[in-house]
Amino acid sequence: DLVMSIRGGTIYYWAADTSTYPRAITLSSASTTAGYSGTFVPTTTYQIFASDVQRFGIAFGANPYDSTNANTTFDPLLVRWSDQENIYDWVPTTTNQAGELRLSNGSAIIAAVHSRQENLIYTDTALFVMQYLGPPYVWGFNLLMDNVTIASPNAAVTVNNMAFWMGMDKFFMYNGTVSTLPCSVKQYVFDDINQSQSYQVFAGANEGFNEIWWFYVSQSSGGASITNYVVYNYLDQVWYY
Repeated sequence: DLVMSIRGGTIYYWAADTSTYPRAITLSSASTTAGYSGTFVPTTTYQIFASDVQRFGIAFGANPYDSTNANTTFDPLLVRWSDQENIYDWVPTTTNQAGELRLSNGSAIIAAVHSRQENLIYTDTALFVMQYLGPPYVWGFNLLMDNVTIASPNAAVTVNNMAFWMGMDKFFMYNGTVSTLPCSVKQYVFDDINQSQSYQVFAGANEGFNEIWWFYVSQSSGGASITNYVVYNYLDQVWYY
């Protein structure tokens, strides 16, 4: 089964058993059909994924839960999660593990990725780690570093239990601690990157060659489409473009 969302849009659900749902429908309607309170499924989110091991649906950026109002105002720093193993149930109770928490640093969540046995959450000014604790607190959140940036919602990638990402003016990695990646082509990249198109930046891993790739729009191209790439070989610790 799949859950998906457009950034700033609603959450959709597609069941592999197409006899139940022949196509993707809103998660709220799927929840209602399954007998849950579909009106309290987040109406808007920046990003959603299912946590690998614990199997929660997690929405990064959401409208908060209010039992008296299903149409609360969207909060760009709120993290909400469904009950464990139940993508339909987003209403916190004493008998389930659904819940929410608002991050304390930044103005909006930009991205979230899996790393090691935890989830990394990037706001526009900080990096948080989200770790499963179990009932009653369910998830714990810790600030790993403030004054750290990420270029776009797709600028981070994880490989070999490490996370790599492009910031607004440098590259970073996380392997238990956050550090700046020494970059021999930093000036070449950041003097020419079109910052007004930074949300187009996307990253990918080529594990067969121990590489992380970032694709971006250059200023010198004069356009607004992806034109350039920069590659980091994390085994040899070398850069090329």
